[in-house]
Amino acid sequence: MKTETAIPPASTRRIWRVSDLPSDRSAATYAIQQADGSVTRHILSKRRRQVMDLLIAAPVYCASPVRISDIVHLLKRETGVEIHTDYYAGDPNTGAGAYGTYTLVSRVHRVASEQVAA
Repeated sequence: MKTETAIPPASTRRIWRVSDLPSDRSAATYAIQQADGSVTRHILSKRRRQVMDLLIAAPVYCASPVRISDIVHLLKRETGVEIHTDYYAGDPNTGAGAYGTYTLVSRVHRVASEQVAA
């Protein structure tokens, strides 16, 4: 789903380099509450885990030197997680163009009680 709003939340994170991503890339289980109320569990690792952890913490700017849009697409397709893309008009006075952010809509949490084999 795409929406256009005036200004992104102050907590929105910009990812400039790989070191801005969460450092843990090991496999972890996530519980995702779907729109119908059902809960699915998915094991995520590597960049998928890093991007999911980013989205759980705060909205994230779409454009970044570290490619995350392809991972957001995979997360949506593979897990059914709902992630909105919100668009912002930019500032014609400064020449800043339109941009977007990803916001996690689904209720997602890491399942800590399960052991995950690497």
